[in-house]
Amino acid sequence: MDRKQALAILAAGGLVGCSRTSGLTVGAKNFTEQDILGEILAAHLSRGLGIETKRRLHLGGSYLAHAALLNGDIDLYPEYSGTALTACLKLPLERDPVRVMESVRDAYLQRHDVEWGWPLGFENTFAMVVPKSLGLRTLSEAVEKKQDWRLAIGYEFEARPDGWPLFQKTYPLKLGSALKTMDLGLLYRALNAGEVDMAAGNTTDAALATGAFTVLEDDLHFFPPYQTCLAVRRVALQQHSGLRGALDQLTGKISAERMRKMNAAVTQMKQEPAAVAAEFLRNWKV
Repeated sequence: MDRKQALAILAAGGLVGCSRTSGLTVGAKNFTEQDILGEILAAHLSRGLGIETKRRLHLGGSYLAHAALLNGDIDLYPEYSGTALTACLKLPLERDPVRVMESVRDAYLQRHDVEWGWPLGFENTFAMVVPKSLGLRTLSEAVEKKQDWRLAIGYEFEARPDGWPLFQKTYPLKLGSALKTMDLGLLYRALNAGEVDMAAGNTTDAALATGAFTVLEDDLHFFPPYQTCLAVRRVALQQHSGLRGALDQLTGKISAERMRKMNAAVTQMKQEPAAVAAEFLRNWKV
């Protein structure tokens, strides 16, 4: 999906051209982790700045959230450095974390008047997940030792430049059936049901805390870094003098383990993302 298509979808959903008040609008993409992060940001900024903070969560994938930011329908949203690099900014694939951060920061600022940074403290990279019973350790072993993989991936991973097409060139997995593309929330259900024997998940997925699965080591270092950061419109930083400081307070406060537990609270314990976010903010300095 290109930017024109994304904007067309946003317009159809009533996002483009909306009149907004002087408050902030926090966006997020359409999966559990982003729902939680969006709620954390909105509640923290509302309390810390004493202003109205709107939520436009569950916007869709990276392309839609990025388009909403550029169009001004949201003021900020959480994004992952590797995703920003290749999917949002269409920059060449790069695997050095420092260079990725610099490239993303410079491109956002020069092209879109958007500031990039505030790493929250964890990386959420793609995780090629298999049942532990298979006894595999690395992706190279998966290529060598099994000739009939049944693989499930998310829709975005199927099309992204750092996704399936290039991944398969680095790790030429042999498929025994057609590639299954599905919503991210269904991947582990398919694994548990034995419908697939590998899925392209994420390292902060709550299901990984159960011990039933193995995240195969990316031994050929295919995936770029995916530090969780914030993309923020400069005009919002200029309009709200305390915004930068409030975002600084969240920098480095969320570990991968903590994010995984918060994801589990929603997906497994059936808590609301807003309640999980509120609990985090009560204890966020711990």
